[in-house]
Amino acid sequence: MKTIKTLCFVLVVIASCFLAQAREYQPKFLCGVVKADSWTDGNNMEGIYEFDLANATLTKLTEGRDVYQAPLGGAVYEDGMMKGVHFKTIWDDFEQTYTYVLYHVQYDMTTWERVKAYALSTMDRNYISSCGLAHDHVTGKNYGIFYNFNMSWEVVNRKLATIDFSTNTPTRNIIGTASIPMAAIAFSDQGILYGVGEEGWLYAISTANPGAIGEIEVFPMGDLGIDNISTNPSTMTYDKRTGKFYWAVVLNDQKSYLYEINPTLGQVSATQLMQLPDNSWLVNMEVIEQQEPSLYGDVNGDGEVNTVDVTILYNYLLNGETEGMVNGDQSGDGEITSVDITAVYNVILGE
Repeated sequence: MKTIKTLCFVLVVIASCFLAQAREYQPKFLCGVVKADSWTDGNNMEGIYEFDLANATLTKLTEGRDVYQAPLGGAVYEDGMMKGVHFKTIWDDFEQTYTYVLYHVQYDMTTWERVKAYALSTMDRNYISSCGLAHDHVTGKNYGIFYNFNMSWEVVNRKLATIDFSTNTPTRNIIGTASIPMAAIAFSDQGILYGVGEEGWLYAISTANPGAIGEIEVFPMGDLGIDNISTNPSTMTYDKRTGKFYWAVVLNDQKSYLYEINPTLGQVSATQLMQLPDNSWLVNMEVIEQQEPSLYGDVNGDGEVNTVDVTILYNYLLNGETEGMVNGDQSGDGEITSVDITAVYNVILGE
């Protein structure tokens, strides 16, 4: 009898390990793709994609090509909409030089239909973010570090500012000058703005008004050990489930990579996870919220399968009590019956 109990215990442990591995969380991302190795001049496929980290796949969410779905000037996802600024480079015959045309674009994230493409005047050209935009879920505000151009399209400096997309011409509120060029920025779930400097350090960035000084404060967190960051598109996002940042960047070898960044002070690091599928260049990356996977047999949702789950089902079947029940229908037949109790017992026994 003792041998049978020991065997059952071993089987339960093994089964739990397999279940944990099968349900190991991996994030998925929304992102714009602006370049990929397999594209040709007649087959460019700019647009909005889903990036599945677990399977290392990029899946286009819409048909055809739409460059506005991957705004180069930065974009955020809020209130079911993607909002951003796209710019095009065009040749000016009069000036005999290249110039930019800017558009304020918005998309419905359910259908991915464009609901706005408002052309901004030439006086509105300081809406191009140098490192993407970041949405602070704590305050609901959008932030970016924007190029400050002169009339000749030369970069004078960079300004940290909030940006509001509620009107045709977005409203910017400048906070201060950013002296350190950032490759990408993102907020943690605690409302702290982080940035990867173009020289490869991770910084915490103050969003407070610096007053008369004019220059925002930045706090070095640690060296990421990457010193070959190119000036091509880069994007970073935060995953509240793992407490880590994910950063897609094009290095000087013109190859694009995904890094996982640990922002913990004293433990700051960047781990290269992969070269991105098709060497794709990503912009405006955002973690897709995924429903917490439920552990089969876990009736009360505490992450374990044990006799407590059986008791909850018995109480429901005997007197209709639902206290503690999160997922009673384990068999998936639409009812809570003795079949579900058997299912939980089978998990406990390792079957």
